Amino acid sequence: MAILLSLLVMVAGGMANNGCSKPSGQTQLAEKKTIYTCVMHHQIRRDKPGDCPICGMKLVPLEQVEGTPETAPEGRVQTAPGQGSQEISHAPQLETQGLAPVHLSPYKEQLIGVKYATVQMAPITRAIRTTGRFAGGAGDFASMATDFAAHKSLRSTGRYVVAEVYALDLPLVQVGQKAFVTALSGSGPRLEGRVSLIYPYDETQSRVTRVKITLSQAPPPEIFANVEIEAVTPPRLALPPTAVMDTGTQRYVFTAAGEGFFVPRRITTGYEGDNLWEVISGLKEGEKVVDGALYMIDADSKIQAAFSDVQK
Repeated sequence: MAILLSLLVMVAGGMANNGCSKPSGQTQLAEKKTIYTCVMHHQIRRDKPGDCPICGMKLVPLEQVEGTPETAPEGRVQTAPGQGSQEISHAPQLETQGLAPVHLSPYKEQLIGVKYATVQMAPITRAIRTTGRFAGGAGDFASMATDFAAHKSLRSTGRYVVAEVYALDLPLVQVGQKAFVTALSGSGPRLEGRVSLIYPYDETQSRVTRVKITLSQAPPPEIFANVEIEAVTPPRLALPPTAVMDTGTQRYVFTAAGEGFFVPRRITTGYEGDNLWEVISGLKEGEKVVDGALYMIDADSKIQAAFSDVQK
């Protein structure tokens, strides 16, 4: 009986050594599962066929999608074979919360009307709007009198306006800046002038400083005036405010990364003009950002980020 048991053990061992069991490589291949994704929304990953939860398209095997971005180190996305890798230039401190990169086909870009703005060096203009009084005559009463209103008629032949500039705007005002003046009543032409003097002292308690604006032509027979002073900065790195999303706690843009990809980028802004905002950090000169259909891309980014969190 002992001899019979020994023979059975030897036979079993021989069968195992002769390849009756699967090699480890074949076992790993058998255990590998097919991953399905959406051709439009590459962040979707499923272990079985189905429909995309975002656009409803049929999911396809990941290996069949050309140019599908695979998981890569932070800040980099793998592109189609033979194209190397595409750098997505945003440092960790510039990441945005609750957003994800967005990919759009050329057809969809045209459909929703995507437009771009280029980050560039440019002077930033801001109109400082205030009020003032037409003045003039033999003496410059505004720099002498303690009572700004004075007690005599200011309807003289003088060609200047004394305007009040609040403390918040005063650092932006400089001698030589262009200004435009109109009568407070709305009548008369729009006059052009220049800031010719910033008065050195002010005895009022309203935290305003008076500036003198010399006009290029005779003023209308009015007392009070509307004043716009053009405060223009030297060239600074800037972009249109329409390209910036503001949540109240952070500001961000969507940069064009090429091949239909748009990447959210957190930025810091500085001086805010009427048509341009200064960029302190987050962007470089020459980069393109989305300036049209921005809210649609932002909504798609938030949806994709939400589904991506669900898959984790």
